[in-house]
Amino acid sequence: MRSVDLSLRVRYSETDAMGIVYHANYLVWFEIGRTEFCRVAGFPYRSMEDSGLWILVTDVDCRYRRSARYDDEILVRTTMPELGSRIVVFRYEIFGPQNVLLADGGTRHVFADSSGKPRRAPKEILEGLERFRSAGS
Repeated sequence: MRSVDLSLRVRYSETDAMGIVYHANYLVWFEIGRTEFCRVAGFPYRSMEDSGLWILVTDVDCRYRRSARYDDEILVRTTMPELGSRIVVFRYEIFGPQNVLLADGGTRHVFADSSGKPRRAPKEILEGLERFRSAGS
């Protein structure tokens, strides 16, 4: 299964008074990873939304393992282990210095129209995402 990696540096605004990354920022990094995965796969979120296809979050999980700190370079690795006509699942791993796993988790989404009504994703998007995710890294 193909993964997409994205490097980021922890910004000061992402940390708490102890200099440790505030927990909600990991979910923001998941979103950044998911957006980059779709872009690299040839289906940028903006293009999908402009065409009337939305990808709504229905479930999130995150397991925190180690702390990230201000100015750490982190790597967000994103995969798409499940893709159906109405749902898509992304998994994430966030690594810190020395390739230490900081957190991992996932998001589950339903395809919807611009009013939020669930719908099937267009065949060309499903086939393109399937080709990309199955191609290996």
